[in-house]
Amino acid sequence: MAFDRKYVTYAVGGIAVAAIPLSFFGPEGLRLVVIGLLMLAGPGTALVMLLRFGPPDGPETRSMLPLAVSIAVASSLALSTVVATAMVFSRTWSPPVAVCLLSLVTLGLLALDAKRTRGSLAGAR
Repeated sequence: MAFDRKYVTYAVGGIAVAAIPLSFFGPEGLRLVVIGLLMLAGPGTALVMLLRFGPPDGPETRSMLPLAVSIAVASSLALSTVVATAMVFSRTWSPPVAVCLLSLVTLGLLALDAKRTRGSLAGAR
């Protein structure tokens, strides 16, 4: 089974975009699922996609998957904690704004990865 990074990028980007309006309004169950997924794996997955562990289709890629997942979850939770702590200490606590910030960080990291991927493919001829 081949691992296609493009579909992971689409899924993470879709969750990040959907979390922005859902942080302010929407059905509670849907908000819980989308924002929970963003907090658990949003910015971390984008960071792991940017780091690129090994060649995309190499045999090492499958063995690196547990490491990549653990780094994605750990960095997402750490970034969520840093944003929440900074908002508490600056006395600007607002959970919807925190979700928007994390979504923008996720989309920014995905954009950097897409720019780097396009640049590396341009010189592949």
